[in-house]
Amino acid sequence: MNSNMKKIVSSLAVIALAFGLASCASQLDVKNPNNQTSENFGSNESELEEAVIACYNNSRMEGTYARVGYMLDVCRGDEVWNASQVWYLPFDNLNVPSTDEIGQWVWRDWDYVINRCNFVVTKAETADLSTEAYKRLVGQALFLRGLAYYNIATYFQKAPLFTDYSQYATLESIFAESASQDDLFDQIETDLSTAMGYLPS
Repeated sequence: MNSNMKKIVSSLAVIALAFGLASCASQLDVKNPNNQTSENFGSNESELEEAVIACYNNSRMEGTYARVGYMLDVCRGDEVWNASQVWYLPFDNLNVPSTDEIGQWVWRDWDYVINRCNFVVTKAETADLSTEAYKRLVGQALFLRGLAYYNIATYFQKAPLFTDYSQYATLESIFAESASQDDLFDQIETDLSTAMGYLPS
């Protein structure tokens, strides 16, 4: 091959490569319509019902009302003494360090409940819901959020107070200053009072 032919072939290869890459650019940026995100989920009653189920699900995790959360509540009482499970002894003796992993499960799992309840409450404001469906779904979310904050307030006294899902949008708001136990109890009272008005007796 002579040098002119090599230049032509090289030029054609570069042009073909440039066209090839350019033609695929828009097709490589494909969004999966089946992939649910917090932006496109929660706009109707059936999706918010699924989200409320997720709130209930987290109330049965290790740190909530499953094995560990329930056991830690029982161990703090005077009528129970834990004789066999060595990792619960600090809870029996009321001297649990803040670095204790099991104690952190309580915070983690109740915080999951709060996060999901805030999702339901926030999304329900703009969702296409009847008044009855709105009260039923938001009432359950507010009850569970009040329950979660009650458990966090009684274990830890202080915690960041999140009542809107948009508060999770930035690091500054996620690492917000903790609210006092009194502020948490005020929010618990508000949540439970509203839930009682929304839910059937």
